[in-house]
Amino acid sequence: MLKLFRAYVALIAMAFFSTVLSPAWAQDFPNKPIHLVVPFGPGGATDIVGRVLAEKMSGILKQPVIVENRSGAGGLVGTTHVMRSEPDGHTLLMATIGFGANPALFGDRLPFDPVKDFTPVSMLVNVPTVLVVHPSVPARSAKELVELAMKEPGTLNFGSAGYGTVNHLAGEMMKFMADIDMVHIPYRSGSASSTAVVAGEISMLFATTPTALPFIASDRLIPLAASGVNPLAQLPDVPLLQETIPGFNVVEWQGVVGPAGIPRPVVDKLNAAIVEALHDPAVTKRLIELGTEVVASSPEELAAHVKSEVDRWNEVSARTGMTAKD
Repeated sequence: MLKLFRAYVALIAMAFFSTVLSPAWAQDFPNKPIHLVVPFGPGGATDIVGRVLAEKMSGILKQPVIVENRSGAGGLVGTTHVMRSEPDGHTLLMATIGFGANPALFGDRLPFDPVKDFTPVSMLVNVPTVLVVHPSVPARSAKELVELAMKEPGTLNFGSAGYGTVNHLAGEMMKFMADIDMVHIPYRSGSASSTAVVAGEISMLFATTPTALPFIASDRLIPLAASGVNPLAQLPDVPLLQETIPGFNVVEWQGVVGPAGIPRPVVDKLNAAIVEALHDPAVTKRLIELGTEVVASSPEELAAHVKSEVDRWNEVSARTGMTAKD
């Protein structure tokens, strides 16, 4: 009887805290700086978008929003750090396409579950990628690049910001759909992989538009194709890759999540701040200039998107054997 009584008291206490104190938490939140973790090095698309968002959110929430780069293992280091943080809303993660693809890539070695171990807050943007090559590569179209890869299998290589990043996933999808052999070279960040292709260390890269556009404008990289279903507004003359490889569509997405268990009133306050920031005319203009598409969402919409991405890449892995190396 004593155990039952204690259990009953515990349930009453939990109900009290969730219904009475949670709104108070939201009123007091945030009461210290918020850390927005970018799981990649500085200078890549995720870092750039995160800094644009953080600057505006700082003013809205009246607390500093500090971008914290925690790179390593294709984003796993920073993501795991956020998963293990206090679920009080003061530590958040910039999640990307790899967030949903990691279960397919790492399987049982993955230290987290993107669906169960995180609290979704909001989608941010879609970030198109463009297939670029170093000027020394003797191809000036996606068709010529595919033909070159078929003629000389294993000689072309493509870079990425690590396993599970959009650069990696798009390259693997191209290998599979075009039935060509190319070598994957992972780096620690998007800026590092961009620097590598500019220097000629690697042949090609599916570069996000924020990092690619300056190099394209200076003729240091040659754009061959866009990887989405819509032409790039900043590069209207660049054809879609699906014109050469029918059905090809791999686009980076970015959203904000936190560790599992963040109280719903805090989630709602964060979501409102993010949506307000993204809809600010100056922020929207800046993000469009970077080549991104603003897609602010509810927490539920982000949760559904993450689940669909996990299912999508699990299916791709099952069909192709795609995985991350040890």
